[in-house]
Amino acid sequence: MSSRVFWCAIVFVCVCGSAHAGFVEICKVSDPPDSLSNPFYFFTIAGQPGLGEILVPVDSCPPPPPDAIWLPDGYYTITEVPDPTSVLESVSTFPDYALISVDLQNHSATVLSAGDTDPTQELTVFFENTPVPEPGMGWVVGLGLMVWVLRGNLAKRPSYAARA
Repeated sequence: MSSRVFWCAIVFVCVCGSAHAGFVEICKVSDPPDSLSNPFYFFTIAGQPGLGEILVPVDSCPPPPPDAIWLPDGYYTITEVPDPTSVLESVSTFPDYALISVDLQNHSATVLSAGDTDPTQELTVFFENTPVPEPGMGWVVGLGLMVWVLRGNLAKRPSYAARA
């Protein structure tokens, strides 16, 4: 009789402990559209070394299943490999509740993948970047104006040379 209770408990734990999964879609968005110089960005998902770096085209999302990223329920940190030609401006998710935290400095976001009982549950993560502004000519004009003003002020100064 005690062995029946033992096996029932194991079956109960296995059924209750089964993992659900949903898929994660990473999207790269440029602001304004088509403003980023790199056509692709790379992402990693912490704790998922088998995925390696995930290639994501700018202003589009990767194809839906079967090529989507399937993850068991849980918290995941998705990190964008930094690109010196752009600045990470924001991260958002659909559904909204899946976004747990954002670290713009480190190009990462922590999200909740929760497939619940629906294995087709989709979590979409949007990383929005803006291009790094190129230095304009304003600083050159400002520097030239400052030199011109100083030169003019130096020319108007009285000479303190000794007079004989």
